[in-house]
Parts: sequence; C-alpha cells; structure tokens
Amino acid sequence: LGAIKRDNIWLSSPILNRGAIGWDSQGNFKVGRLSLKETLAQNIPIVSLNSGYVQAGLSRYTPEWGKTYTPMTDNEIVFLVQNEQIIEQIVTNSSKTEIVMPKNGYLLVQRAGKPLLLEKNSPVKITSQTIPESFTNYPNILSAGPLLLEKGKIVLDAAAERFNPAFQSQNASRSGIAVTPRQTILLVAVHNRLQGSGPNLTEFAQLMQRIGAQDALNLDGGSSTSLYLGGQVIDRPPSTAARVHNGLGLFLP
Repeated sequence: LGAIKRDNIWLSSPILNRGAIGWDSQGNFKVGRLSLKETLAQNIPIVSLNSGYVQAGLSRYTPEWGKTYTPMTDNEIVFLVQNEQIIEQIVTNSSKTEIVMPKNGYLLVQRAGKPLLLEKNSPVKITSQTIPESFTNYPNILSAGPLLLEKGKIVLDAAAERFNPAFQSQNASRSGIAVTPRQTILLVAVHNRLQGSGPNLTEFAQLMQRIGAQDALNLDGGSSTSLYLGGQVIDRPPSTAARVHNGLGLFLP
C-alpha cells in the first residue's frame, strides 16, 4: 500500500494523500504529502495505479503489477488495453478469475458504479500528474506517513492522511527519514526510552526537529523498525527484526 516509484516507473501509486519522499541521482530530495491524478479521456478519473488499496471506481494495472491480474472483488469489469486501444472486455464473476496482462498494454479495472461505455477498438488516452506537481521531477519516490516536518516546522496531522486517530498518540518504536537544510539524509530509528515506552508521533517529530531535520517523514514502526549498517542490524537483536515487504537503503559507490 502506498507509493513506490523507481526509475520513473510507478510500481504502486500514492494513497490517501500520505507523506512521501522523492529523490534523484543528483542528490536532490523532496518531502511532502503526495497524490497521483490520472484521468481517462472524457474526464473519467482513475482512482489508483498498481494498488492493493481497493476503491470503487476505475483502477489501472500495468505489467509492473505482474504477468497476470486476479480480481480483488466480485463482479469487476476489466478492459484490456493494448497499443493504446481497447482489445477486450471481461466481466468477472468471482475473485478467482486470472487475467493475463496484455503485451504493450495494461488493464483498466472498474469496481462498482455504473458500467463505463468503452467499446472494443476504441482509443484510450490517459493523462497523469503528481500533486504537488514538483514531485514530477523525481524519478524515485517512496511513501509512508504521516509527514512530520516541513521546512523545519512540525506539520504532523495523522487524521489528514487517514490514519486512525489513536495512531498519533500511540507509543512505539519508530523509524523515519529526514533531510537537513544542507541536503544531508538522516535515517533514524528510535526505541524505548530508559525505563519507559517508545515515542509517540509528536515526540518523534520533536526529536527529528532537535537533531537538525528540515523535512521528515515517518516510516513503518514497531517490529518493522530496523537499522542496518555494513550488513548488520545495529538497533536491535537480529532475531527480533520483522520481515518487511519494502526497505530503503543507501549504498556508497
């Protein structure tokens, strides 16, 4: 769930206006809340791209999703697009149907709502933009959230990024990434204080501010908080580190 963009290709689109960090090969970074707006001709919005976050409306799945697509809900309408035109429409009866990804194309998947009138052989044109637009300049993006700092100020608002309200006050181990005014990257892992619990998100934002961060993003916490250096876990016993789907690493040439 959430944005993963690598080498200008969206592996998964942003969700819920959550915080993200973007970077390029020149050492430039951008931190902020992020959305992706894709629109099919006739002003039909596409609600997600390569996302496991299920929403009503039209979603898009490209070969980056996989060689096949399996419906996530019953009665989905799947349009196969190849060379920018619709070649087939499939109405699925269950979530067990497996659909082969078309070559040089993608799938448009409609969940709920009035069926779209997209005829076979009709052309397909999609426009795409990031919000804010400045994220467009970054070929690599990772989202998590919530956003902690922006321009040196605490901007924490878990509810604005659709996190459970209790999440903001919960005490737990935390991990985060931040950028200083000199564009130095900080990778931060925080665990329990002496004879006490880990920080809540407000305390984590304050900590980031005190160590010199200008822009900061909370990453997944709890058992997912693991900091590696030189191939070794340095923040916790290796046996307690959880397996994670995606990680962020910095490698020196």
